[in-house]
Amino acid sequence: MRPSLCFCVTSCLWAVTAAGCGYHPVYAQPTGQRLSVELGQVLIPEPLAAQSAASGARAELAAAGLLGSGSEFPRLVIDVLRVDEVSRAVHVEAGRPVAGGTSVAVVARGRVFDKDSQDPTLDTGDVRRAVQEAGDPDPHVDSVAYDEALRSAAERAGRAVARAALRIPEPLDEAP
Repeated sequence: MRPSLCFCVTSCLWAVTAAGCGYHPVYAQPTGQRLSVELGQVLIPEPLAAQSAASGARAELAAAGLLGSGSEFPRLVIDVLRVDEVSRAVHVEAGRPVAGGTSVAVVARGRVFDKDSQDPTLDTGDVRRAVQEAGDPDPHVDSVAYDEALRSAAERAGRAVARAALRIPEPLDEAP
């Protein structure tokens, strides 16, 4: 056999084998349905974080061209479960310990519901996203920095939940 014919036959055999076994590229474009976004359980006292998580999910779905309108089905329901805060550094200032920085993490979960069933067709599991923020001795500046870190972590968690709902590979946990 000629080398070019042998290459063509081998390529065709590989293509048929790969297509027959269910192989698909990991980073392929999602071909799912349009999803509307709704907040589910919010188990934290910060409404800003809940709204930011939903906003992040909507932004991610819109970027993929799969954002549904209103509250129609199928629907991605986002539960905001927890906010974790960890001091990143401690130093002494005026004889008192002061946090030099803080890690703020938001844990969220997404569930996709179809019109026909009460059970979710997909559950993303808990997804955690963290943001670092520098501490400030001025309480007002520190409070503003904390709110911004919380908003950013929640938005990143919402985006990660939407990617997981679109079956795009996404790590569930992100170290603080």
